Amino acid sequence: MKIRILFLCFAFWTSVLNAENVLRFRGENSQGKYEETGLLPIWPEEGLEPKWVAEELGAGWSSVIKVGSRLYLNSTDANDRKMESVICLDLDGNKLWQTTTGAAWTGSYPEARMTPTYVPRTKSRNARIVVLTGNGEVVCLAAATGKIVWKKNVAEIYGTRFGRWGMCESPIVRRGTIFLTVCGEKASVVALSVVDGSVVWEAEPVDGQGAYVTPILFENQLIAMTAERVFGVDIRDGKLLWQDDYQSRAGDHFGSGINCNTPLLRGNRFFVTGGYDQLGVMYEILPNAEGVKVVWTSEALDIHHGNAVEVEGRIYGSNWLNNSTGNWVCLDWETGETIYEEPWERLGKGTVIYADGRLYLYEEKRGTLGLAIPDDRLNVVSSFRVTFGTQQHWAHPVICDGILYVRHGTSLAAFDIRQEGKEKT
Repeated sequence: MKIRILFLCFAFWTSVLNAENVLRFRGENSQGKYEETGLLPIWPEEGLEPKWVAEELGAGWSSVIKVGSRLYLNSTDANDRKMESVICLDLDGNKLWQTTTGAAWTGSYPEARMTPTYVPRTKSRNARIVVLTGNGEVVCLAAATGKIVWKKNVAEIYGTRFGRWGMCESPIVRRGTIFLTVCGEKASVVALSVVDGSVVWEAEPVDGQGAYVTPILFENQLIAMTAERVFGVDIRDGKLLWQDDYQSRAGDHFGSGINCNTPLLRGNRFFVTGGYDQLGVMYEILPNAEGVKVVWTSEALDIHHGNAVEVEGRIYGSNWLNNSTGNWVCLDWETGETIYEEPWERLGKGTVIYADGRLYLYEEKRGTLGLAIPDDRLNVVSSFRVTFGTQQHWAHPVICDGILYVRHGTSLAAFDIRQEGKEKT
């Protein structure tokens, strides 16, 4: 009987992991591309109607992640705005559990903004959710129940040099190890065990205050950022492999050092960009982790915090003209040539993701969702305004199993964008 139960449990979790899932911020390696097919190539003229809207979730800009029949997101606690909470919903938007995790950031823009990361179960432990609070507490919860397994304040331990908006990074996990950019006096990056939070290694300090960048993985390197530097760390032992003074390359402008965008990776090259007229920089990673070299720079694409996507050798995103607006931009991956820089009507800058031959744009000025064809010009074929929720339109949309999830502050909505699903309705 025990063998049968174990087999059924293994089969269940295998099916969960083999299903369409989004385990972390912006999907696989945080690149904003979702492996979906059969999606609507154009939306109804009147826009999409949500399947459901979950409200009163607490304020925040965390994206949602989806695993099996559950959704997870991070919010400022609706009952105590000084605290943050992880919330678990079912696929109809019903709340299954909510757990207070730790102190929210107390300075400017205190709302929760880190997306949780899902860690699949192994033979020795159950599945976990890992999240970082704005005040620097890393918290590990049981994915099934929300019970806190362990927590520790890495900002206090490592002497984090906070930027103006606290910590804003979605944890990276590989093979049971959590990697966090602590930007501290004692370490730049730390690796912790998922099991109990014990230290696996600590990487030597790197110059600069904390940035707001979720790192990426390239082979055995973690590529991370501070306000001044981009650097690579060996994830096997924490050795600092290389670093480059990105701030000097990007230019000394108002807002220099406010870095919010995950590096965009293709092959052995990655693109780094920040707003406020900073230059975007394309780096090439040298063989044997010997360092990086600059391939090209761009004045056209200085993304505020909406990130970018790479599609068939082109980079798509929106730039910063001021805090209220920006143009939408396409660059050539190989050369940095500007293919186009165009306004989207009288709308603003925003976030971009990609799935099934379409760009999904979420502009932040009025909260307009757009569907665009990757092209030699800004080619928006459908759009509508988000009318639910509160505060800024800063959360990054997610697509999983044909459902588009859009968060606006205190609310999360689910839109069915499957061609098959629309034929049945």
